[in-house]
Amino acid sequence: MTGAELILIRHAFGLGRREFAVLLGYTGEPRNSWITIKRYETGDREIPPTIERLVKLLRWYHHTTGATPDFETDLEVA
Repeated sequence: MTGAELILIRHAFGLGRREFAVLLGYTGEPRNSWITIKRYETGDREIPPTIERLVKLLRWYHHTTGATPDFETDLEVA
């Protein structure tokens, strides 16, 4: 996956870099998450294989359902 592809996918979700990082499970300082996503998108840092797989799964989910998963509520056990 290239940085340009990552940008297109992020835009398809309608998310900024911080929000996209949270969707991918990044925690900590929002600025650090923003910078990490920026580095992936610009090619300054290689996109890790696990992140690439997760992004592909999220893209498939979004394409199939038309929604972005909300991991905070979607994972609650009844």
